Amino acid sequence: MTGAPAIAAFMFGQDTETNRRRVYHAADKLGLPCFKLGGSLCARRSTILRWIEQQENAA
Repeated sequence: MTGAPAIAAFMFGQDTETNRRRVYHAADKLGLPCFKLGGSLCARRSTILRWIEQQENAA
């Protein structure tokens, strides 16, 4: 997925400004597995799903 809007839509069901900020916060502070490609935040769906599963197991 390319861009915070796409990641927000995948993670939270819709692309809103709040959800985009949540994506940036998760990437910066919570360890959301992502990378920059030409200034855009990018991530793989499978990697995000695995990360969410790890977060659930740790709780």
